[in-house]
Amino acid sequence: MTPLAPADTISAPTGQRPPPVAVVPVRRYGRWAAAALVAYVLFALGWSLWHNPNLDVASIRQYLFAPSILHGLAVTVELTLVAMVIGIAGGVLLAVMRLSDNRVLSGVAWGYIWFFRGTPLLVQIIFWGFLGALYPNLFLGIPLTGVVFGSVPTSSVIGAATAAVLALATNEAAYCAELVRAAIISVDGGQREAAMSLGMSSARRMRFVILPQAMRVLIPTLGNEAISMLKMTALVSVISGRDLMTSVQQIYQQNFKIMPLLVVASLWYLLLTSILSIGQHYVERYFGRGFGTKHAAAAERRARRRAAVRAKAQPAASPEAGAGPVHADGEPMVRTEQVWKWFGSTDVLRGVDLAVHPRQTLVLLGPSGSGKSTLLRCINALERPDSGLLEVDGQRVGLRSGGGRLYQLTEGELCRQRARIGMVFQRFNLFPHMTALENVTLGPRRVLGLSREQAEAEAERLLTRVGLRDKLDSYPAQLSGGQQQRVAIARALAMKPHVMLFDEPTSALDPELVGEVLDVMKDLARQGMTMIVATHEIGFAKEVADTVAMLDGGVIIESGPPGECLVAPKEERTRAFLSKVLA
Repeated sequence: MTPLAPADTISAPTGQRPPPVAVVPVRRYGRWAAAALVAYVLFALGWSLWHNPNLDVASIRQYLFAPSILHGLAVTVELTLVAMVIGIAGGVLLAVMRLSDNRVLSGVAWGYIWFFRGTPLLVQIIFWGFLGALYPNLFLGIPLTGVVFGSVPTSSVIGAATAAVLALATNEAAYCAELVRAAIISVDGGQREAAMSLGMSSARRMRFVILPQAMRVLIPTLGNEAISMLKMTALVSVISGRDLMTSVQQIYQQNFKIMPLLVVASLWYLLLTSILSIGQHYVERYFGRGFGTKHAAAAERRARRRAAVRAKAQPAASPEAGAGPVHADGEPMVRTEQVWKWFGSTDVLRGVDLAVHPRQTLVLLGPSGSGKSTLLRCINALERPDSGLLEVDGQRVGLRSGGGRLYQLTEGELCRQRARIGMVFQRFNLFPHMTALENVTLGPRRVLGLSREQAEAEAERLLTRVGLRDKLDSYPAQLSGGQQQRVAIARALAMKPHVMLFDEPTSALDPELVGEVLDVMKDLARQGMTMIVATHEIGFAKEVADTVAMLDGGVIIESGPPGECLVAPKEERTRAFLSKVLA
């Protein structure tokens, strides 16, 4: 073996790509042998079937495209498509109801799922098919009052086809509801909070953030449901429905050619399931974008086209984010008075008082569990204080007063309030199914109502400002931790916030990446952005902070200029904390 060169003789990188290392691949003879064996067995089976006189290949050719078979095939496809579309739509609605905080909606959804999953599908098909025996006429009126506006015979409204669709769709909705619910709760909770911090309503959060990510888990299971539905349509024969399997049965009951006709049915079912499987593959690939570090060819082509378009268009001029609204002298941007927050018997915040004026930077220090993150979440209305006063930009957070009483804000009012308060999370919480550009444009487009062109021009300016001009079309999985956090900062700045909150923005980063994020934050402070930063970066606090506040046990035990609190702290607890952090 050739010895390695000493460390002092290793040459520095030249910047040129070296030739690839020639590697001889491992020869997997066992895999090829197994593949050959399987191919031989399949070929032998096919040969024996094709030359088996009992199979009657001539009858297979005769009935493969018979009109009655094709009619049954069309009915099967129609029933599958209509029942799945209605079932999926109903399943999404039931899943959202099931996850609702409203106990009535949740209870109704639970009852529906319990009933339709607990009774056999065959019974449900028979019920809908013979509904006229139970209710000969359908009435339109006011229940229990005897007021009737009109009536029609049940059989004229619910025929065999309608009954089949109702039975299949209502049954499928119950199963889809649980599949959708499982997919929704599989999405990380930080995604919901990131969307909330942008001021997105619950409907927009579900549509643009939660469901697109849930689809990645949902599509394979829905593919199975669609294939099962394709074959369950055979049950409609009990109410005189004519699907593919029913048509086959009717023919072989007359000519007794059972095996050839079963082969015909199997061939058509295999064709339909193959089409569904191919469609599932492409749908999975569409919703799987961003989950992985590999650059797809389509994504690269799209990035090149968008880069060419951006090269021709000049970004729209936009004022630098910074000072925010103009305040009267002495009026704080953020003010808290005796703010308390508890979870059960645990008091996380215990009477916090602070004031942050426009263009100032407050740095919150303290050990884990001291209440820093909870305080920031209360300021951004992600949590509601249990007691005390909390105001941002002169408005009470999450509440409004009227008639001497306090009322909770409506969802729309709360979203407008959150949109003015930027939030950068410890775990980045970027939306993984969106590129960096799409992450930054989501809030301006869906909350502020900007056009795509305006939002993209502003997003490009902000991403250039944080040093990511060449990463516009990269997904979060293709970015380093520092790059992801800078995208998160740009996403928050795109909402033109009055104040920026940073919750341990560098704690999840490698030491080499911390400087990238801190440089952006220092630039924001120099430009006059009002900021509250929870961090353990003491050097950053000394350089940037106007005020430092030390939290311990939910209480601010010491606050003041960094020259006092960080150089000559008065409290022993502060000195002990700084000695551990600096060590």
